[in-house]
Amino acid sequence: MFVDLFVRGLIMMIFVSGSVVISYYTTRLIAYLVPIARISEILLWSGTVIISAALLMGIAYYYVYHGFGIQTDIIRRRPSAGNKVVLTFDDGPSREYTPDILKVLAEKGVKATFFMVGSHVEKYPGIAKQIIEEGHEAGNHTYGHITVPNSPPPQLAAQIMRTNLVILQTTGAYPQYLRPPRGLYDMRMRRIAKLLGQELVLWSLSSQDWQSRASKASITRRVVERAKGGDIILFHDSGSLLSSEGANRKPTVEALGPIIDGLRARGLEIATTQEFMEYPAEQSRRLSV
Repeated sequence: MFVDLFVRGLIMMIFVSGSVVISYYTTRLIAYLVPIARISEILLWSGTVIISAALLMGIAYYYVYHGFGIQTDIIRRRPSAGNKVVLTFDDGPSREYTPDILKVLAEKGVKATFFMVGSHVEKYPGIAKQIIEEGHEAGNHTYGHITVPNSPPPQLAAQIMRTNLVILQTTGAYPQYLRPPRGLYDMRMRRIAKLLGQELVLWSLSSQDWQSRASKASITRRVVERAKGGDIILFHDSGSLLSSEGANRKPTVEALGPIIDGLRARGLEIATTQEFMEYPAEQSRRLSV
């Protein structure tokens, strides 16, 4: 445990210190080029913070959508799947929105994968059971919607195993897939997934329905215009950016029907995650960190 925490802390320090150094010298250069001393001083103090934050956000984005090193055990998309795409929903089940999403999917004849939070399954067992009874797939999204890299090893293992048990006891289906909240994973989660016989599934296209200003039009436009064969598309039927519940998912419900129609109009076929597994994984070779 100590070694694991030390290594993770060391990696974080390298990222943070590296971004600060780059940002500092970048702002020094800008300050040197700006002739007004007062502006130069402001840039020197605030520019370092702003550029550092932007660099760290860029690294986080790359980490979630691409990762570092060879990661054939992490599924983000399936280029070999041709014109097929997958619809996934995180953070549910929700009493307010999941039933409406299930209704739209049934009307359109579409199956999806629901990455469920264990505590929500306990709250709404009937809805969780309905998801499986209607032919959809179950995924594990941890018990309490935790931030994986910050969780001690015993807590992380307990969160995953408890959720597997809750979903199995409630629905009769063992979740074959595992997705970390916010896409933040680490090597420990990858090892646990392998031990439990689960596939670690992220996404390649986010609907960004978690944004406070998201609307039916913006969600529909983003997904229909950007989707391509092999994509795993992310939606939410509960949750919020920082908590596990409380966000408004009405725009997601309203956009789902037009999105399905739009994807089909573009010649894309909506498949299940299980069907995706029949195709070879994306071969990703990048520098390890």
